[in-house]
Amino acid sequence: MIWKKDKLKPTQPYFVLETDCFYQEIFLQQGISHFYHFAIHDRKEIGVVPDGCIDMLFEYKPDGRIGSFVCGSVLKFEKHLWESASDVFGVRFMPGYQPAGLNVQQKDLVNQRLPLAELLEDPHMYDLLEQEYDFFQRIRIFLQQYTKAVHKQDKPYGKQELVLEVKRLVYQTDGKIKISELQEQTGYSERYINKVFIEEMGFSPKTFCKIIQFQWALEFLNYGAPDKMTDAAVALGYYDQAQFIRDFKKYAGMTPKKYLDYRQREEYVDRVKGNEVILRQ
Repeated sequence: MIWKKDKLKPTQPYFVLETDCFYQEIFLQQGISHFYHFAIHDRKEIGVVPDGCIDMLFEYKPDGRIGSFVCGSVLKFEKHLWESASDVFGVRFMPGYQPAGLNVQQKDLVNQRLPLAELLEDPHMYDLLEQEYDFFQRIRIFLQQYTKAVHKQDKPYGKQELVLEVKRLVYQTDGKIKISELQEQTGYSERYINKVFIEEMGFSPKTFCKIIQFQWALEFLNYGAPDKMTDAAVALGYYDQAQFIRDFKKYAGMTPKKYLDYRQREEYVDRVKGNEVILRQ
């Protein structure tokens, strides 16, 4: 098996496997994981998995209509219906990251897909995107506007600082840290950590750990080829193979073995075009 572990790049695998013309550009700056594009040619249900992320989606319809949305993470596998053909430009932020310029808390976005313009501090922030159909130009236009919002963003304080530290520790351990260890490293009680995290994020730090661990499992299966599921379970830090299979099925809608077969049949790596782009402002 060949798999180079790098910084986590949260994925929605069924966006890759069940759409057309999928393309992504990894960014890993300003809290942005990557930009992506895909096309849907008709009304269709597409699987969605937990990623702990906020996404901004811009849908370009064949009749010229454009819709923009902000989507929070689901907490278990679901299927979302796309009502009609669309050309979709998306921006995925890192798990747990609060995008600049949004008048909404992360907890209010869990399992939600809401109109973006209604939640922006500047409702006309991304108007220029409506006129652009080139993927790379969309990225540049988005970054020009988003960077302005980042510069205006207040620094985190109080409870937000604690939540940021908890998320940092979860990233650092690939989701394998225990809540008791968070207590030791932050100096706050387990009860208080849970309370504050749920207030900010809409789910517990334990759930966040499981989501990060699951996203690493997707990375592992998408770009590796484990000989045995026990090897994957051990490498990813699950207690045992049964826990790995149970958690994966809850989040991905199928067992790791079935997902691996599906991924190989649909040639996941070939479908993900694009690698990394560094864009200068």
